[in-house]
Amino acid sequence: MSTATHTIDATHFTPPAQQVRTPRMRRIAKAEWTKLRTLPSTWRTAVMALVISVALGTILCVSQVQQWTKMTAGQRQTFDPTACSLFGVVFVGAVLLAALGVRAMTAEYVTGMIRSTFAATPTRRRVLAAKAGVTAAFVFPVALVTAVVSFAVGQRVFTGKHLEVTFAHPGVLQAVVFGALAVSLIAVIGVGLGGLIRHTAAATTALVLVIVGGVTLGQLLPAGLRQYVPGTALQAAVTVNHSAGLLKPGTAVVVLGVYAAIALAAASIRAAHRDA
Repeated sequence: MSTATHTIDATHFTPPAQQVRTPRMRRIAKAEWTKLRTLPSTWRTAVMALVISVALGTILCVSQVQQWTKMTAGQRQTFDPTACSLFGVVFVGAVLLAALGVRAMTAEYVTGMIRSTFAATPTRRRVLAAKAGVTAAFVFPVALVTAVVSFAVGQRVFTGKHLEVTFAHPGVLQAVVFGALAVSLIAVIGVGLGGLIRHTAAATTALVLVIVGGVTLGQLLPAGLRQYVPGTALQAAVTVNHSAGLLKPGTAVVVLGVYAAIALAAASIRAAHRDA
């Protein structure tokens, strides 16, 4: 009887090392989604990004229509009604939504909650990956809706000069989708900068310098390098009428993906070697 009992116990015995497992990515992602959607600024930022992006794009489209008769033949030939209408999305919208990515990371450092997060998930790179994935998954549909609305309103403005294009026009649908994807990658860069700098104002400032300031400072770079600046790559992602000095849309998205990977890698290295 004693031998049988020991045999049954051994059969049902589970080593302690197998009982304690690292939480799966699905559980971590669910926790990060809960944090993001309950962050007070999340939904306000999404609405602001939509409204301001559409408004800025509309203003630029109206300005282009008013200046049309003053444009040279070359300017008219290279005019891109799609990129013009999406201008607000890839600059103002990208900055606002990427700042959301920054806050998704820095908010936990400010409150000290990051210690509990890392205690629950010792593999810190999984936390960063989950935050980046959840942020991108939230930003993409917001940016896509914003791009569709901006495009529709912008083309409505262009009807007065018969400059409008439709989604059936070659390259337009790609530009809208790539624009949303590019903004999502910029938001991931925001997560990386937030994890690297760990201060909301400083990380947001760095983000603006990367996107907006990079375009200005990029003018000092050789033409071959200038096209790889994040802000210029954003512009290239929504370009239909390709012009000199810009990458192809697909290449531009890949470049932004590389920047996002570098930002996350840098944040992961700091998280692994320095406590919260």
